Amino acid sequence: MRTAVPFVVVLSSHLVAGLTEAIVAPVLKGRMTAVSGFEIPLERDGDVLLISVTGMISIRQTDLRRRIGSAADHEDAIRRAIDRLFTGF
Repeated sequence: MRTAVPFVVVLSSHLVAGLTEAIVAPVLKGRMTAVSGFEIPLERDGDVLLISVTGMISIRQTDLRRRIGSAADHEDAIRRAIDRLFTGF
């Protein structure tokens, strides 16, 4: 599974303290085309990866490993994808 989903992006706000779980989205590797409006492309070490908001899941904070980067540059696209997923537009 790690080959297809090497990373996750934490979507939960860091401003909400005391939660034992975090909402994350898988970062997919090996897919060439994004599902329009629901997957956000990003590049890491020359690889094109896709943040998949349709794969959001809750995991324990203790299961998160070390931080390797930030998807802050993609925040607006992630928010639009989440809005589209929950509201339809």
